[in-house]
Formats: sequence, C-alpha cells, structure tokens
Amino acid sequence: MLLRRILVGAALLALLSWLALRPPPQDARETELVERNLPVLGTWVTLSAYAEDPALQTRVQRAFDQVAQQLADFDTRWRAFGDGTLGRLNAELVAGDSIRVPQDMLPLFRRAFEIHRISGGLFDPRIGALVRVWGFDDEAHYRESPPPQAEIDTALAALREAPESLQACPGSGEAEQDCYGPAPGVVLDFGAIAKGYAVDQVGERLLAAGIENFMINAGGNVRTQGRRGDRAWRIAVRHPRPEIGRLLAIVEPDNENLVTSGDYERYFEYQGRRYHHILDPRDGRPAQGLQAVSVLSADGTLADAASTALFVAGPGHWRDTARKLGVGQSLIVKADGALQATQTLAARITLPAKPPLEVVP
Repeated sequence: MLLRRILVGAALLALLSWLALRPPPQDARETELVERNLPVLGTWVTLSAYAEDPALQTRVQRAFDQVAQQLADFDTRWRAFGDGTLGRLNAELVAGDSIRVPQDMLPLFRRAFEIHRISGGLFDPRIGALVRVWGFDDEAHYRESPPPQAEIDTALAALREAPESLQACPGSGEAEQDCYGPAPGVVLDFGAIAKGYAVDQVGERLLAAGIENFMINAGGNVRTQGRRGDRAWRIAVRHPRPEIGRLLAIVEPDNENLVTSGDYERYFEYQGRRYHHILDPRDGRPAQGLQAVSVLSADGTLADAASTALFVAGPGHWRDTARKLGVGQSLIVKADGALQATQTLAARITLPAKPPLEVVP
C-alpha cells in the first residue's frame, strides 16, 4: 500500500541520512563508538556510546542488552490496542467501565494529562479512537482515502463526553491511586508522548550504569549526553520535503533532547491532498498549517508532547502554546515552507541551505 511504502521509505531515509552524516570509517573515533540498532517503538532506535576504554565498551554492551529488553517491554505495555496493559485498560474503557491506573504507569498518565490541561487540549492522550478511524494505529489499517465523516463524528462525540482528567479512585484515601472514566468509546493513546518518556528512561538507565557519553536516536526523538570524543554530538534535522533538500538544520544539543513532529512520517495522499497522522482533537482531522515542528529541551517527555501540541496549534498560535508549556526552543516549518525559530534556538542551529529564517521572541 502507498502509505506503507511511504512509512518504510521514510524510516530508511532517516537511517540513511544518519549514516551519511557519520564521520568516515577511517576516523579513529569510530573504533571507540559502540552502537546498537533496535526495531522497536514503531521505528529504528539507535543507541550510540563513546567509550575509549575496552572495559567500558563491554559495560556499554551489557547496558544495551538491558535497554533492548526494557524497550521491548515498554513497547508491548504501552500499545493502545492488543494484549498489553494499556490495550486491556482501553478495552475496559470502551466497554463503559472505569479503569484503575497501575502504579508503575502513573507517572506517564499524570504527565500526559497535565500537558493536556496546560496545552488547552491541543495535546490529547484520549485520541486513540480517532487515530484508529484514520488508520494510523497499525500497518494493517492503513488507508488510501479519508474515513467517512460519520466515523470521525462518533469518535469526537465520545471524546467530548469523556473526563478531561484523572480522578482519585473511590476509597483510595491517602494512597497514590488514580482512576479514569467511565468514558465509553474513548481509547487512551500515548503515542505522542511515550517515545519521549521511554528515551528519558533509557537515558537514566545508561547514566546509572556509569555511561556518560551517549546518544539515543528513536526516529524523531533524539537525546544526547556528554560528548562524542573531542566534539559535541551532532543531530541532523531532515527537511520535511526531501525534494527541496535533504537536511533542514544541524543542532548540537548539550545534554538535551531534540524532538521533531512532521506531516511526513505517516501519511497518505488523496486527490492531491496530504492526510497525515497528527490529528487535531478539536475537529478530528489532520492538523493544518505546518509541515514540521522541532523542540529542544532537557525534558524529553515534554519535548515529545510539546512538538505535537505546537503542530496542532498551527502557525498563528504555536508560540503562545510553547510559552504555556514552558518550551523556549522551537523550530517551525510552515505549510508554505517558511521557517520560524525562537530566538534561543535560532542562535544554536546551523541551516545548511541558508534559507530565510524569521526569529520570534
């Protein structure tokens, strides 16, 4: 199918772009770079660590083994549909029951609903039914044309009737226990925040293992820590329209996360129009007005959710939404290809093609 080919092609393009930016193999630093590629979280996750000491390289490999299992478990647990924990909770919600949030899932549940509130609903973890209506939940459901409006309206009606926040469970007293629902027809989907959270968790595990110089590249979510030998880690932001240019920008984060959301990751074209996976919870349709949003932050969970919220906010409101969320470093590609960046990030990025850039306060 067209969308499947686009998705596979995008993943390969991202991997090839990253490979192309690496220093040549004869660089001595290559022998000190330990890497692992993992097909998980719906993308290729690449773990890289700079380690000169052979003993440290062995420790890195052991840590990567643990991370591989950690990510596989996370992937299963947080899938919106299926037999994982969240899938089972969603089945209860759809049936009209309330759910009790498992203790170890509380931090991400609370963070997601907090960002939902602060963003004024532009980021919405309750959007799973709409994602499925549009066919972006699974390869097997990919569409080649928009869904009927009646299906969108049904999912929107359930969303509007559903609680906007978590509630204390009945009888939980002082205990840390949150519930949600009842919310018939609602499906919780953390796809716009879970990858950032997972990258944060992996980073903490590597730091706890004594690994101080690494990069985690999970598709559009990249975290760096420390340095790559005698230089900083370098991240290339791909251009959302490859026919215009391969690279949009180059950033050298300082123990930070760079997260990019764009209309080029999962999409299909119908009658000359692009329908992508970043849905506006206000009308249930793909958000309009932007091609891509990149957010740089020390908080990967926030950066992930914020990149979606800013994209949904659109060209007229992304800056106000960023202020509400406490995001100070953003790069925007508008629908017409024009670039905007906050003053702080504009001073830190390199634009290889040197296009006009509007700097906003």
